[in-house]
Amino acid sequence: MTGGLRASLQECSLIGDVIARNAAMYSHKPALIDLDGASVTFSEFGRHVGGLTSALRGLGLGKGSRVAIISRNRVEYLEAVCVSASGLIALPLNWRLSPREIAAILEDSNPGAVISSSEFAPMIDDIFSGSHRPHLICFDGERDGWIAYAGLADGPSRQLDIGLHPDDTACLVYTSGTTGAPKGAELSHRGLLLNCGRAVNELLGLTPEDGTLAPMPFFHVGGLWYHLFPSFAAGCTTFVTADFTPADVLRIIAERRITNIHVVPAMLHALISHPDVASLDMSSLRLVFYGASTIPLSVLKGAMTAFASSGFVQGYGSTEAGMVTYLSPEAHRAAVSSPPLGARLLSCGRSFSNVEVRLSEGEVGEFLVRSPMTMSGYWRNPDATARAISNGWLATGDLGRIDDDGYCYILDRKSDMIVSGGENVYPREVEDVLREHPDVAEVAIFDLPDDRWVQKVATAIVLRAGASGRTEEIVTFARERLAHYKCPKEVFFVEILPRNGAGKVLRKELRIKFSKARSTGIEENRDG
Repeated sequence: MTGGLRASLQECSLIGDVIARNAAMYSHKPALIDLDGASVTFSEFGRHVGGLTSALRGLGLGKGSRVAIISRNRVEYLEAVCVSASGLIALPLNWRLSPREIAAILEDSNPGAVISSSEFAPMIDDIFSGSHRPHLICFDGERDGWIAYAGLADGPSRQLDIGLHPDDTACLVYTSGTTGAPKGAELSHRGLLLNCGRAVNELLGLTPEDGTLAPMPFFHVGGLWYHLFPSFAAGCTTFVTADFTPADVLRIIAERRITNIHVVPAMLHALISHPDVASLDMSSLRLVFYGASTIPLSVLKGAMTAFASSGFVQGYGSTEAGMVTYLSPEAHRAAVSSPPLGARLLSCGRSFSNVEVRLSEGEVGEFLVRSPMTMSGYWRNPDATARAISNGWLATGDLGRIDDDGYCYILDRKSDMIVSGGENVYPREVEDVLREHPDVAEVAIFDLPDDRWVQKVATAIVLRAGASGRTEEIVTFARERLAHYKCPKEVFFVEILPRNGAGKVLRKELRIKFSKARSTGIEENRDG
């Protein structure tokens, strides 16, 4: 932990500064409340982080050692992430990934400890069976060969002289690249706290009187560092949900008088489509923050009607870039009330202060970003870092345009990435897995529109001679090897894939061809 109390959030340059400041300023106030009953005050939070980090250092983990965390949302999750206060590096794991994908990330990052809920502990045991095992820590319950989390968090805390610098890595977040190989984005104390400051002041306008609901999964940089941690840093009380269930979220907003919430468009659509939205009191909700993917205009306008007392903010950013642009509540209201400004609802807003955005070329190009909030680089991957960052400018992979007033419009994904329910899906990664199926000769992944998930994954497959593959076999094969949200929801069997002169598959043609044939669920489609 760091020494010396920082009077304001702006003075905090390390994660430990925020923890110490809030433990002093909001000592007995609840910081996090789990809707299953667990809660922790700001002072208890500080003590738990101190006990946990001291124990981990006592187990032999040194500055820069990785601590992987895998669990559904819970109060202790944020405590575990804050091991960065002692110079360790937090590594949130996406529990929706397949065991094979998680094993690849753990092999690449080589953590000194893994903190897991009992739900995922058997998988972690299997991954490390017959290999070097890091220290394994269980959030809940007793397990052979594991250390109980409570015993560490409730243990003694000692001051550590670790020589932390704001540019040291605090968090390592893995994102799948277009090649399918996972890459760990290194996020520094400085970048994360600047993101917090932007969220607290410019994006959300948070005060200690606010009550936040956190339905986004904490392994998401959007759920953790762009929403949950800003709420903690601002002195808010945050209500933690293990999973997103529309009925429960609406009930919690009404009963707990929640003032702000962060959702992806698919969540927002589920909320306004639920019958309880009309009967429950939503008047406490002053701000709805949405992001992670484009939003259908019908969903946004429906939400602005359903949550009429709320302001709406869209945030555009990425794990690598941090927060880039935002569309303010004022811009939302102006776009609705003034038809000439209506197109701005389709934009992702204007850039934050101290964030530069430009296009790679011409009127339409790739968004390039330069700011102190961008990642330091990819973990032990200098080649990928060099491809992503040039002269301080980060290539986002998003194609778009910028109007004369500085509003940014995303037109397409340079990498053909699909965003389904707020989760990124890279076609090449899925294609590589499906090519392992013995009946598959050629495969192409593309997206189709979906009312619930905004985009859904579809595949066109050319079968090997004599093969008679079926949709159920393809989907089962994928689900055994990939996170379910990456797996095809529709399968089309074709005789040939459309390609350009260079041999590249034309995903756009597939998207156009099969958009008329899409259905509401998985079905088999044969096209000669």
